Amino acid sequence: MPNEDKPPPEPLASAPGFLLSWNGQRIARKFAEAIEPLGLRPPHFGVLTLIDASPGSAKRELVERSMIDASTMVAVIDDLEERGLAERRPDPADRRRRAVYLTPQGRRALERGRKAAIATAKDVFGPLDERELATFVRLMRKIAGAD
Repeated sequence: MPNEDKPPPEPLASAPGFLLSWNGQRIARKFAEAIEPLGLRPPHFGVLTLIDASPGSAKRELVERSMIDASTMVAVIDDLEERGLAERRPDPADRRRRAVYLTPQGRRALERGRKAAIATAKDVFGPLDERELATFVRLMRKIAGAD
């Protein structure tokens, strides 16, 4: 996105929806650039994070907990498995179900990705002090219906 490191022009800079979209795109680009040297893309990072939070999840559960459709989720899990970052195992309680787990290499990749995410967040949210950031997060959670 050209000129995204410059503030948006008025009257757009006063439109909440535009600001949310503009900053979302800006942050997404910075994060994608930060994890690219790790061989990861944002969907990889998101799915690794979900698997780590709930080891042994099935694809269907990962789809329900993400913003990724079922066919894309299969592709992401396939890619993670090919890279040695995740593995599917039969569920002992239901042999038809395939549970997804991180591999040790996947755990290391996720940790490196988290460090990149923290660095990106510090860069992007640097203009806010701790109190402002806490307020921002609270308000974003409220808008998202997470409170």
